[in-house]
Amino acid sequence: MRPRSGSITGPLVLILIGVVFLIRSISPEFRIADLVARYWPYGLILWGTVALIEVFIRFRSNGPIPRNGISGGGWAIVIFVALFGSSVFQFERPDNWFRQVGFQSGIEAFGEEHQYPVNTITRSVGLAPRIIIEDFRGDAKISGTNANTISVTGQKNIGAFDIHDADKANSQSPVEVLTDGNTITIRCHQDRLDTRTSVSTNLDVSVPKGASIEASAARGSIDVSSLTGDIQLNGGNIEDVRLDDIGGNVKVDARGTRSIHCSNVQGTIELHGRGADVDLETVAGQVTVAGDYTGTISLRALAKPVRLESMHTQLDARQVTGYIRLDRGSLDAKDLVGPVKLSTKATDVTLAGFTEGLDLDVDRGDIELRPEHSAMGRIVVHARSGNIELAVPAAAHFALNANTENGDIDNQFGDALKETADGRGAKLEGSIGNGPDVNLVTQHGSITVRKATAEDAAETKAAALNLDR
Repeated sequence: MRPRSGSITGPLVLILIGVVFLIRSISPEFRIADLVARYWPYGLILWGTVALIEVFIRFRSNGPIPRNGISGGGWAIVIFVALFGSSVFQFERPDNWFRQVGFQSGIEAFGEEHQYPVNTITRSVGLAPRIIIEDFRGDAKISGTNANTISVTGQKNIGAFDIHDADKANSQSPVEVLTDGNTITIRCHQDRLDTRTSVSTNLDVSVPKGASIEASAARGSIDVSSLTGDIQLNGGNIEDVRLDDIGGNVKVDARGTRSIHCSNVQGTIELHGRGADVDLETVAGQVTVAGDYTGTISLRALAKPVRLESMHTQLDARQVTGYIRLDRGSLDAKDLVGPVKLSTKATDVTLAGFTEGLDLDVDRGDIELRPEHSAMGRIVVHARSGNIELAVPAAAHFALNANTENGDIDNQFGDALKETADGRGAKLEGSIGNGPDVNLVTQHGSITVRKATAEDAAETKAAALNLDR
C-alpha cells in the first residue's frame, strides 16, 4: 500500500475561517461579506501556493509526489469558491441588478404594504442644535428654516401579511424626538419589530439653519438642504445622498450608495466607503474622495485642494476651476490648477488647460494632453502601454525629452526637435525657446508632439457642455 502523506492546506483553511469568525465575534460591525467580495481570489492563490510548497518539500525530501496537482474533489471546491465569491462580489456592488429591480425589498416582507402617517412632533430648540437620527430604514428630507424649532413628520410604509400585523408593527415603531440639552435625537424604533413585518419610515424634518446633522440609515436616501452646520452621514446602505447649500463640513462614510450629490458647500467634503456615482459641484473647502466608487465621479468648481482615490486612480490637484470626470476606463479633466499628480491603471486620460506642472503615470491607456496656456509648467509623463499625444500652444516654450521603446514618434515642430532611432523605438529631443522640461516616456506606444489648433479648443468646449447636461 502506498503511504499517504498529509497536507497542511486543510488545517490552514480551518485556521483562516476560525480567525475570520473570531474577528466577527469581537467586532460585530466587521462584515464578512465585504471580506469575501474583495479578497476571495487571494484564497485560491494562497491554496495553490501552499500546495506548490508542499510538492517542493516532498521532492527535496524524496517523499511521494502526487500524480495530480489537485484531485477531482479539489477542482469541485475551486469551482464552488469561484462561483460563490463572484456571486458575493456582484451582490455587494451598490449598482447590482438585484438591488435595482427591487428584489431585496421584496424578500424582506411578503404581503401587502400598509401606510401610516407620522404625527407631527414639534420641539423648541436653540439656534444651532445637534440633530441625531439613529439607524433607520427609509428616506429622510431635512431642511433648514429661520424658526427656533424642530418639526418632524412623515409616513411609514409597513409590509405585513395582514392588517393586524401591520397595526401591531405601527404601534411598536413610534417615531420619538428626545431632547438632551442642545442634542436632539430622532428614533424610529424599527429594531423592535419581528421578522414578519418590514417598516420603512420616511421623515420630513425642519430644523434651524444653524443645526448640525448626524444620521445613519440601514437603507434609504438622505436629502439635506439650507444648513450652516456640519453634516455627518454613515451606516449601511444609504442609497442616495443629496446635500445642497451646506455651510459646514460634510463627511459621508457609507457602503452601497447609488449616488452622492453635493453642491454649494462652504466647508470641506470627505467621502469614504463604497458606491456608484459621485457628483460634487461648487465646494469652497478641501475635497477628499476615497473609496470604491464604480460609477461616474464628477467634480466641478472646487476652490481648495482635491484628493481622489477610486477605480485604481489617485489624483491630487490644488484647485479645480473646470471639471474632472472619471468613469471606468477613462478620465477627462479641464482647468486643473497644479501641481497635478495623477496615477492610474487601465484608463485613457485626457487633460486640458492644466497649469503649474503635471506628474502623470499610466499603467495602460492612451494619454492626450492639451495645456492651452503658453506658460506651461514642468510635465513628466510615463506610460507602460499606450500612446501619448501632446498639443501645446504655438507660443509655448519648453525643453522636450520624449522616448518610446516600442513605437513611432510624430514631430510637428520641425528641425527644432531632433528625432533619433533607438532600437524598436525612437527619441525626440530639443528646445522651443527657454521653457520648462517636458519628459514623455512610453514603453509600448507612439508619441505625437504637435501645435494646438482651434479644433482642440472647440473639442474641449464641447466636452464641457456635454458634462453640464
